[in-house]
Amino acid sequence: MSHDDKHEHEPRWDVIEKLSNKIDEDIDEAFRVNRMSFIEVDIALLMLREKLGQQKMELYNMYMKTEDTKEEKPTPSKDEKAPDGMFR
Repeated sequence: MSHDDKHEHEPRWDVIEKLSNKIDEDIDEAFRVNRMSFIEVDIALLMLREKLGQQKMELYNMYMKTEDTKEEKPTPSKDEKAPDGMFR
């Protein structure tokens, strides 16, 4: 197991901060240059939240499809004999 595998579930704060700073700069520019109102910026952020939600649902659907297609081992019938040495 590599170092990255152990920390796979942990957020990568360096890239999160970079994206946050970029979004913050773009919002500042929207207010200054485009003279957007708070409600217009809020609507744009809502649209982004909706897009993220849709992508999340697509990922869930892909995951569920892979889970459904995994082969399940059939349960043995009462008449089937356990392999020799299985319960030693």
